[in-house]
Amino acid sequence: KEKYLKPYIEGKLVAAEALTEPRGGSDFFGAMTRAELKGDHFILNGMKRFVVGADCADFFVVYCKTNFDPNAHKYSRLSLLIVEKGPGVETEYLYGLLGCRGGGTGRLVFRDVKVPKENLLGELHGGALCFNQMMIPERLTSAAGCLGVWGALDLAVRYSNKRRTFGKEIRNYQAVSFKIADSITQLDAARALCFMAAKAVDGNYPNVRRIVSEAKRFTTEAAWDVVNNAMQIMGGIGYTDVYPIERALRDIRLGMIWTGTSEIMNLMIQHEYYNEVLGAGYDRRIMEDDAMNPDNSERCFTDKDMQTVFGEGI
Repeated sequence: KEKYLKPYIEGKLVAAEALTEPRGGSDFFGAMTRAELKGDHFILNGMKRFVVGADCADFFVVYCKTNFDPNAHKYSRLSLLIVEKGPGVETEYLYGLLGCRGGGTGRLVFRDVKVPKENLLGELHGGALCFNQMMIPERLTSAAGCLGVWGALDLAVRYSNKRRTFGKEIRNYQAVSFKIADSITQLDAARALCFMAAKAVDGNYPNVRRIVSEAKRFTTEAAWDVVNNAMQIMGGIGYTDVYPIERALRDIRLGMIWTGTSEIMNLMIQHEYYNEVLGAGYDRRIMEDDAMNPDNSERCFTDKDMQTVFGEGI
């Protein structure tokens, strides 16, 4: 902590996270970058892409495979290492991005990098625990950051109050003003969900993974809708760099991809909610019992249910 964390917090060192690989992003536990323990150090080889800060970071937090047992559970394959920029660590490609261009996003290659054993974060083969702890604040931060699209919406409001067509300000046309109504409703709902998720994190709620995933998915998608509406209201001038709407549109699009795509968020949301409803700890009212005519003979889900009600000959 004295060597890395303190100077990092003081702004004297720049850090970057190296997680995604060319072979896949969301398939995190299939990472192929490997670190072999040799006495008092690891030998690291592999490749990471989409590393924000690849060309300027002083050190990297690298997820890598350390358990080579073919029967090892996927959650016990990886470890997390602090890797300093130095011999064997190369930034071999910088990406040209649609938006968010200030981060120096690139591809890293590690070739026989010697990493001291004490640079292991957490337990050996314990990278999954670090990952799960890290993704909750990362995803909540991604969601909360997207709430900043209020700036684009307010710009569109001011523009529509000045721009005149057919003899009146365009705010007086419902085609325009209803976009404002839709946008602020989405934005307020997203803000409320972010506050709810933050409270769930602070309180260590049992459903925190689901709530944070909902906040990340809903807020990033709502932000995209809000910026799209703002550009539509402003028309052609919004597509130019006379106003910053075009930049907001390019930047905000990344929200639905990084720190877990919307599709991955849906995967987690449904998984967590199924577990909540079907788990032994479920303590809410069972709505099936409230039917006006609860005839179990009509509640057939499988062939076996049919046979139980009507006999084997059915």
